[in-house]
Amino acid sequence: MRIFEVSRAGYVPKIRIINLVDILLVLLLFLFATTTFRVDSPSAVKLSLPEAKSAEELGKEKIERLLITIGPDETIYVDSRSVGLGALEQVLTEAKTQNPRVTLQLSADKQVSYGRVVAIVDAARVAGIQEITAFTKKSVQ
Repeated sequence: MRIFEVSRAGYVPKIRIINLVDILLVLLLFLFATTTFRVDSPSAVKLSLPEAKSAEELGKEKIERLLITIGPDETIYVDSRSVGLGALEQVLTEAKTQNPRVTLQLSADKQVSYGRVVAIVDAARVAGIQEITAFTKKSVQ
């Protein structure tokens, strides 16, 4: 593959643009392929949060938090790792001993049963965590 055409001594060398266009297309394909895998907010579980008129925005203040997510199939995740309901109290107790000012942030799909949410709140109370917040999305009127 020649980049310059030099067949005679009297001609000016020319750059073959076709080869450069091929390289440019490969770079563009690489750019497109790598940017499609990026996600703005990585989350372990896709939730459909319930709506509330008094929903607040996240990130107003920096707090020590423990995030509990309940998926639509009622599996419980503590900071992106799956935990059973029986072991949840022990995990919360360990988090409370590591940081006495920990705040529990609860986000549950709107299809989750009320009994499951109450069981998680009860496990938090038994572990000694008093500050519990729930995630909702702002309802549009």
